[in-house]
Order: sequence, then structure tokens, then C-alpha cells
Amino acid sequence: MYSRSSEQNPNISDAQSIMATILKNLPRECSLTKIEYEGPRIALHTNNPKFLLENNKILPNIVAQIKKRIVLRIDETLRVEEDKFKKIVEKSLAKKSNISDILFDPALGEAVIFLKKFTEITNIESISDQLTLDTGWKVTFKKAPKMISSIKAINKIAKDTADYRVQFFKKVGEKIFRERMNANYEASLISLGGFAEIGRSAMILSTNESNILIDCGLNNYTDDPLLKFPRFDSIGKKLSDIDAVLLSHAHFDHTGFLPTLFKYGYQGPVYCTEPTAYLMYILFREYVRNNGKFAIYNGIDYEKIFSHIIYLNYNIVTDLTPDIKVTSYNAGHILGSSSFHFHIGNGDHNFVYTGDIKFGKSSYLENAVWNFPRVETLLIECTNGGREDSFMTREEAESKLINEVNQVLKAKKIVLMPTQLIGTSQELLVTLDQFIRQKKIKKCKIYMDEILAEINSIHEFDSEFLNKDLHGNIISDEYNPFRSKSISLISDIEGQELKTGIVIYPSSTLNCHKTFEYLKKIATDPDNLIIFTSKPNETSLARQIIEGKKMLSMGREQIEVRCRIESIYSLNSHSDFNQLNAYISRLRSKLKKIIVNHGERSKVQNLSSYSSKVQNVPTQYMLNQEALKLL
Repeated sequence: MYSRSSEQNPNISDAQSIMATILKNLPRECSLTKIEYEGPRIALHTNNPKFLLENNKILPNIVAQIKKRIVLRIDETLRVEEDKFKKIVEKSLAKKSNISDILFDPALGEAVIFLKKFTEITNIESISDQLTLDTGWKVTFKKAPKMISSIKAINKIAKDTADYRVQFFKKVGEKIFRERMNANYEASLISLGGFAEIGRSAMILSTNESNILIDCGLNNYTDDPLLKFPRFDSIGKKLSDIDAVLLSHAHFDHTGFLPTLFKYGYQGPVYCTEPTAYLMYILFREYVRNNGKFAIYNGIDYEKIFSHIIYLNYNIVTDLTPDIKVTSYNAGHILGSSSFHFHIGNGDHNFVYTGDIKFGKSSYLENAVWNFPRVETLLIECTNGGREDSFMTREEAESKLINEVNQVLKAKKIVLMPTQLIGTSQELLVTLDQFIRQKKIKKCKIYMDEILAEINSIHEFDSEFLNKDLHGNIISDEYNPFRSKSISLISDIEGQELKTGIVIYPSSTLNCHKTFEYLKKIATDPDNLIIFTSKPNETSLARQIIEGKKMLSMGREQIEVRCRIESIYSLNSHSDFNQLNAYISRLRSKLKKIIVNHGERSKVQNLSSYSSKVQNVPTQYMLNQEALKLL
């Protein structure tokens, strides 16, 4: 904490000089009560917020000078009690019945008001500012999703640990804004998992004074610990050596091992977008429920994560350590997925980790961002990096989807589409619902597992991460595919009768424990159809079906596959071979080096060789437990 007396001290550190610059440029009318670190931000607490809101150029001018993020907080003494807050809000809004919930975060002094309909409020920004002044809480409005249980669960963790989080944010800030211990810059990338393979993605970006863990995944398709978990045993670093964890997106192969880090003592920050946090909470919860005593962690372990989360917004520079800054950009893969642009040292090296990307048309997300200011080294995913992974165009894929589905519906039968729980499921739902609305596909039921309804609610809640058109339609209540009348939820597949329609089943590999119950309903009828949208791994049941195996076994059960089988891989949430190369081409003039990861060994070899020759940029792939010098 800093007061105005800091301004008079001639023997101050770099961090204190930042504070002194802030104090020097703030008029006394601001009535500043304290300045505190809030993780990578500097929080200004005031008991006269109206002055700063009315003079809105003051803070941007300071940010331009210090090159650090600043957030305005109203002094805690001015915050009204939660019950009084609710009464003030109800009085301020024309229809109090429009309010579905209000959630509070005392650590940050923020309140989120959930509205059933945004259209019933005009001048929402001015109302938000006035409520902030009247209550002492920073107010934001959100569209009320259909299901809010997981959102409330995370909010409860945040409230229960509010005092801890305030102190935690200060400690994180002190580490970030500390003086550099070494004027020289060196940087290396250490591979722990997800290199020349898919699953357990994890790596460390290491400099001579920082260690950033990027992703922390689990390979859920093997029981061999040498293949299942990231290889932390090989790097000679303690958990206390890790300054921060950075998550590109929520998928389990990028986040599934993170609770284990907290189980064994990691207590540092976890940076990710807001949707990533909510989605991975659901995945952790389902993993523990489904695995019971065989799970490698429990609810207590994964709940610890959510008192250490620091949210990232797209296109905003965030200080991670004294020598590493990161900017998160939309990756187009799933809701909240990020590509990371790292700025190492004083611009000495710029490193981009794409994460999983979709560089192509999507019905619900914007295309992956590619126009980074500078990039010397690119680390790009390679899920579909083989030359055989040149899929049909989006237009061809949509035409095939329409024709295949209509053929089945005409016969009054069923289409089963095994997909990822997060990503392709939402892509298919939005695409199919739009085709039904446009009468390109015959009106029918879209059957979905209950867990998808909860995932879809996060898409409603964080709709600003969707493409602009869809976000606008959801906020204005013009169109919301996640509440489509075509949707019919499956609560008990064993006992539920499925009439003609489309089943979106959240298991792209068909290795889920419910798989045989779904296959019993579809696979034995030759007029039914299974459409695969993702290439399954070699050990999966889905791969056996695609390769033509007719008799399938799971335990003592056997099923004969008699239905038709089709594949439309263009609809999945990864880029194909052509899209990956188109992405690289956009960056080629800036690149000095390309590294390929997140793909089977044959695919990373193929893309690496092709890129070196055709793109004329030195390209290589790494194996796990290797280190590569970047700087």
C-alpha cells in the first residue's frame, strides 16, 4: 500500500516510482485513499469516484506514462450492504422482475446483475455508472443464462476466500513489479507434454528469472503414468519455482492436471479468460463424479484453483513477471480460447503460442487472430497437420450435412453426431438450428445430453466471446440458439424414446460410459446415420466404427453396427492442413522460427517438413522432455 508520502521519498525503487508517477498526476480532488497491487493491475481506491468518472482522461494519461494497467476501486467504507444494494438496484430499474440474480465479489468490490431481458433497459452504461456511485460497488450487467449453478459455485468460492484473495493479489503484484535481478535476457521453452502427441499439453517458458507454466493437461485415454501426466519429474524445478500458470482454453488435455498442482502445494496465480474458468470447473466436477475413488484429485483440490484465478481479456497486455508480458487473443477454437503473444524482456523476443486454433469459418466464434505486431518464434498446433487432413471447404461440408440429415429425416430416422462436449457441440447446435430456421433442414428435434445444457449456459453468460452477430442477437433477445425450441434434453438415454431427429452426443471418441446406450438406439438400424466431425484417436471405439468394424464390444455387451457411417471433418474446432498453412503464410514475413506441437508424430513431422520447404521458414518439432533456446 502506498500513500502520498511516498512521493516525497528520494530513495525509491522502480515500483515506487510508478506509484509516485500516479500520485503526481492525480489531482487532490480524487481523494485517493490507497494504492494497492491487484495482481498484474494497480488498484486506485478513492472516496470520490465521481471526479474520476467525470474526468475520464486522467487515468488513460497515467497508463500511457507508466505502461501498466490501472483499475479504479471505490473505497470499501463507501460500499453499501448487499441487501441495501438489491433495494437500490430494484428502485433504479424500471422492472425489478427483470432481475434474476445478483452476485458479489467483495475482494474486488464488484457486483454482477443478471437481467432476463436487456431490451427493457436503455442507457445501460449510464445506469451502471450511477449505481456504482450510489452503492460503492463496481456494477456490470450480464444476460441471465438458463442455468447458473456453476457460476454461483465459483462465486461462492470467491466470496468465501475474499480476505485471502485480497492478500493473494498483493503478493502476486509484489512479485510482478519487483526489480529485475538480471539485466541479461535468456529464454527457453521446456516441453512437458503434448509434443509429438495429443494430450497432457504442458510446457514451461523459462527465463533467467521467470518460469511460466503454459497449459497443464491430462491424457485421459491411457493409464500409463509416463504417458498420462506432464513430465514435471524431468525438469528439476519445484512447484514454488513456477511464477504463474497460463491456460489457453478449458479442454481437459490442456487443464486436467492443474488440480494436482494445487493438491501438492502450488499457490500461485492462474491466468485464463472467464469462460475458460467456468468451463473447466464443470469438467473438473464431472471428472471427479465419473471417476469416484479412482480420480487423482477431489473437489477440495480443484476448488483451490478458483481463489487463485486472474482473468485475462482479449487484446490487453498483462505483466506476468518483471521480464514477461502476455497478450491474449481469440483463437477461434472454443469459447474463451486464447492464443498467447509473449513479449520477453524489452522486446528482445516475441513468442506466439497458438494454442488450439480454428483459422476458418465458424457459426458461433470469430476466426483466430493472426495479425500480431511482432513474432520471432511461432509455436503452432498440428492436430490436423497431415497432408491427408485437407478437408472439404466449409460450403461443401454444409451442403453435405444438409443432404445427409434430410435423407435420414425423410425416412423418419435418427442422426447421431458424436462431438466434443465443448466446441464442436456448440458449432453443430448453432449450425443445425440456423439451417432449421432457414428451412434448409426439415424441422426436427435436436437431442442433447443434459450436461450440454449447462455448457451452453456458459455461452449465454459470456456471450461477448461469441461472434459479434450472435452476441448481439442473444443480448437483444432476437435469436438464441442455446434456447432453441428444437432442443430436447436427454436425461435418461436408457429409458428415453428417441423420435426422428438429430442427436448431439458429447463424446467424439465414443469412449464415454454412456456410449453403448446411445449406440443401442441408433447403430442397429440401417436407415440411421452416424456422422463423425473429428478424427478419433487410434484406441477409440469411434476409430473402430470408421474403419468398418461391425461387431463392437464393451465389457460383456456386444452391438452390431448396421447403420450408415459418414465423416464431415470440416465442422470440427481445429484447423485442417490448408488452414494451418494459411495461418503461417499470414505471419511468414515476421517469423524467424516455427515449432510444431499438439499432433501425432507423423503429423508434426509432415507439417514441419512442409513449412520449412514451402513457407521457407526454419521449422522443427520437439519431443517431450526437451528444451529449446528462444533467446
